[in-house]
Amino acid sequence: MAEPTADDWGARYGARRGMYEQYAGRLQILLRDVLTSAGIDVVQIEARAKTVESFVEKIGRKGHDDDPLATMTDLVGLRVITYYVEDVERVGQLIAREFEVDEENSADKATDLASNEFGYRSAHHVVRLGPSRRELAEWAPFASLAAEIQVRTALQHAWAAVSHKVAYKAAALPEPIQRRLNRLSALFELADEQFSSLRDASAATDSDYRQKVDRGTLDIPVDTSSIGAYLDGRRGDELATLFQRHGFDRTVHKDVRRRRRARSALVSALQGVGLGTLADLDAFVSDAERMDAAVGLVRRVYETDGHRPRGPLDDLLTMTVTAALDFGDEPGRPYLTEQWSDTLKRVRQGESTP
Repeated sequence: MAEPTADDWGARYGARRGMYEQYAGRLQILLRDVLTSAGIDVVQIEARAKTVESFVEKIGRKGHDDDPLATMTDLVGLRVITYYVEDVERVGQLIAREFEVDEENSADKATDLASNEFGYRSAHHVVRLGPSRRELAEWAPFASLAAEIQVRTALQHAWAAVSHKVAYKAAALPEPIQRRLNRLSALFELADEQFSSLRDASAATDSDYRQKVDRGTLDIPVDTSSIGAYLDGRRGDELATLFQRHGFDRTVHKDVRRRRRARSALVSALQGVGLGTLADLDAFVSDAERMDAAVGLVRRVYETDGHRPRGPLDDLLTMTVTAALDFGDEPGRPYLTEQWSDTLKRVRQGESTP
């Protein structure tokens, strides 16, 4: 009987590829849940089953053993892209905890480079389901399947994509081009280290601000870190109580990214009306009569638009500062909506009408 050709194997894989796609999707969800539980924020998690064309091409290029469906370890592939280089190792530790890792076929490309070499950096983990998960009915169909999980930072991912375009399938590049690629790789590696350093510096600044705010030292420039320290403390609780007293629903919560954007908008609003330090902001919110009037005005904007007064503290404070201090042609723009800005002007005009 003739030995199956690469196309024959491709037909066999094509008939089963739906199961590999399903496995890839299930692993993607599992990885997302595991990383979320561990508190690791990542850029994204990609998942795919190898295409039939790629499967056939790989057999033609590398050959195959008796059964490539059983021996090829990357028919299911996932890629975890992290923000920080330290998280590559943390994700790898979680993978080792959750799966059986085929150490022989796994590799950390970063450790393969000599101290004076720069280039492709990524951790590749070839895994199978662990014993306890294999016994679960919902995972049983995938018990024998392998998967490859690549873990790399966003910058490592960018480097891999760009360098792959330049050097695709080339045995060797001309020396001047290879040297330039190596120099770029070194810059990417340095940038990864600098991002981690910036993260640590930001955390140290946050801690310093909180200590100063706790001591009542408020001569601090307004930025997202200082505002966080201010609103997460006693004054934030007092402002929340104020809005609740005016009938605002503050049970609205935002995810981390939307909260960052809201806090950035608040900083822009404060700087735009001349409240450049926490001391300036504190003097504003300490004026009870002025705050009551401004919060009442914000409530009337909501009601005029037919909405229930509600929102996170950052957003409500942005609106309050705008209502009290921004008398430009487009109050609150661009960090508040055009509709909100227009309604604020109409409400003001109505109040000024005899």
